[in-house]
Amino acid sequence: MSFVHRCGHVRLRGGGSTWPSQAALIGLLLLAVLPSYALGQANGKLQIHFMDVWQGDGAILISPEGDTVLFDNGNYKDCDRPVNYLKRLGVEDIDYHIASHYHADHIGCTEEVLDDFPLTTAAYDRGGNYRSKSYDEYVKAVGTLRRTATAGMQIKLDEGAAQQVLIDIPALSGAGIETVNENDLSVVAVVRFGNFDAVIAGDLSGFDTGYYEDIETMVAPKVGQVEVYKVNHHGSRYSSNSTWLKTLNPRIGVISVGDHNGYGHPTRECLERLHAYGVKTFWTQDGDGDTDPAPGTDVVGGDIVVEYELGDDYFTVTHSGGQVATFPIWQQDDAPPAKYAWSKRSKLYHYAECRYVKNIKPKNFQQGDSPPQGKSQHDECPK
Repeated sequence: MSFVHRCGHVRLRGGGSTWPSQAALIGLLLLAVLPSYALGQANGKLQIHFMDVWQGDGAILISPEGDTVLFDNGNYKDCDRPVNYLKRLGVEDIDYHIASHYHADHIGCTEEVLDDFPLTTAAYDRGGNYRSKSYDEYVKAVGTLRRTATAGMQIKLDEGAAQQVLIDIPALSGAGIETVNENDLSVVAVVRFGNFDAVIAGDLSGFDTGYYEDIETMVAPKVGQVEVYKVNHHGSRYSSNSTWLKTLNPRIGVISVGDHNGYGHPTRECLERLHAYGVKTFWTQDGDGDTDPAPGTDVVGGDIVVEYELGDDYFTVTHSGGQVATFPIWQQDDAPPAKYAWSKRSKLYHYAECRYVKNIKPKNFQQGDSPPQGKSQHDECPK
C-alpha cells in the first residue's frame, strides 16, 4: 500500500509582497548565515530533528523538498518544548503525524502542537482505542485525518523528485505476537532515503518479562541495517536486545530522555548493550539512570539533528547547540559485529554485550555468530 503526499512544503511564517525595510534586509542577511537546522526549511537534505521534549518522544522530519512528518509530539507535562522548537524551525504545518503508541509522553501534546501547526494530510496510528485523557485529546485533534496504519504500508514524500523519501511501516501492534502492553504495540517506522536508513519505534520491547513481550526479535529482520536508531523506550532495560542491535547495527543511537525522569532511563543494562555493539549515543538530556554518560561514547546534546544529502557517503549529527559530528554510511560489505564472545581459556561464553567480555585478555579473545562448542553460557548473561 502506498500513500503519496502531493504538495505539502515547509512554509516560513510571515510573508507579504512589500519591499523589505532596512531592518528586514538585515534580518534576511542574518538568516542567510544561520545553520540550516536553525530554520528547518527545505535545504536539499533529509533532516530529522529529535526534539528535546524532556521525558518523552517527539521528532520532526523535513524532506529535501520540504514535506514534514511528525513522529510523536512530546510529553503532556511540557508542551512548550515541541511548540517552541517547531516555531524556531519556521514550520507552519504538519503533513503527516505518526503516533508510535498512546502513552501521554508520546502523544501528550497533540492538541497544542496541531493548534499552531495544522495537520494537512493524515495521522497514522495503530488504530483501536485507549483509555486516557491524552488519547481522547489526540483523537479529537487529528479528527477526520486519522488513519490506521498497516504492516507493509509506505508513505512517499517529495513526489516528482528523482529520489523520494520513503517511510516504511514494517510492523505494529505486536507484530503478530499476542500482547496487550501498550509499549509492545508501538508502530515501527523506518525512514529510507538513498543509502540512509533510520528507525523510530516508540517504546518497543525486547525481553519477555511477563509484563513485556520480546517484539524486537521478530521485527528486526523487517527493519534491517540502519544508520540511526532512535533508542526504544528511552533506554529502558527491556529494550535494545542483542538480536535487534546485531541486525540493525546502527552507527548512532538517539536517546530521548528527561533529566530526573524517575524511571532510571537510560539504564545501565541498555547502555552496556549499545556500547558492546559499538553504538555511539546522543541523549537529549542527562537522564536519571544508574550510570553516567561514557566519555567519547555518550553525548548529552539537547536537540539532536541528523542530516543526510543524497549521494554522500556520510551523515551529520548536530548537537549541543551547534557541534557537528560526522558518521559514515554503511556499505554493503560492512559486516555487523559478532553476537558471542569468549576466552579460549574459559569454559564459558558470553553475549557480546556482557560486561565481563571487556575483561578477556586480547590474546585469549575469540568471537563468533554462534555459541562455541564445548562451552556453557555465562549464568544470567548478559550481565
